[in-house]
Amino acid sequence: MEKMKKIYQQILDFPSMVNQKVMNAQLNTVVANFDSQGGVRSYTKSIYQILSILVLIAMEVAIIKGAINYYNSEATVVGKIGSALTSLLLIYSAFPIAHIIRSRGESLGNSHNGMVGFVFKDFITTNIRILGEVVAVSAFIGAICFGLSFLLDTSLYDASNRSSLLGSLAWCSYLPMSGLNHLLNALHLEYLSSVMQSITSFNLGSSQTFTGDNLWNYHDLLLVAGGFINVLIGLSVMYINLAIYNFLYGMIETFSKWLQNPSIPVSMKNRN
Repeated sequence: MEKMKKIYQQILDFPSMVNQKVMNAQLNTVVANFDSQGGVRSYTKSIYQILSILVLIAMEVAIIKGAINYYNSEATVVGKIGSALTSLLLIYSAFPIAHIIRSRGESLGNSHNGMVGFVFKDFITTNIRILGEVVAVSAFIGAICFGLSFLLDTSLYDASNRSSLLGSLAWCSYLPMSGLNHLLNALHLEYLSSVMQSITSFNLGSSQTFTGDNLWNYHDLLLVAGGFINVLIGLSVMYINLAIYNFLYGMIETFSKWLQNPSIPVSMKNRN
């Protein structure tokens, strides 16, 4: 009976014995001593640093492949010369975009709010800023390329330099406006909701195909100007979304604090 009990106990102790011999319990120690605040922030910085490198590589590969395909097409000599400039601009644009992702991620990792504020405020607002600034840089480089196309009166190579690796963060940019729309609809203020959507979706047309007829007109010039104005519009929309999200978060935070200690402010006045 004692022998059976000993065998039974050895079977129960087998996972612990293997863990001690193979891993020397290091993994258990790391998990047990993991800091929910410092650890998360440290890994967050690392994730954004890695993401910036991946975005840089993905953009450069996509831009170079697109440029090679353009030069293998039936483009004019002027178009190929101009596209050499736009290709250099696009290749350069990947570096400030990668820097934006890295610097914003490092700022997020250095924030010192509680975990609730870190997850539901800092993380969201950081990604809104990243997406807004990346779009602004992309739009600015695109506007310069479009301006070169206008000057040379020919369509030049202009790749879309927004990496799909940022797609996983895109939901953050729609969250503030979506939350405000739901709030306004719940209050039966659909008119204000539609007005806000119209403002934030405003965008000037800046697309044109140049045929090399050496005819420059004011309409094309206005399209070039519209491309640069879109940069300002994009940044304005980003700050509108940030303001909306901070307002909604502050309102929810205030309400949650009130729930923890509810009080009704009532003014009592004694009248003689």
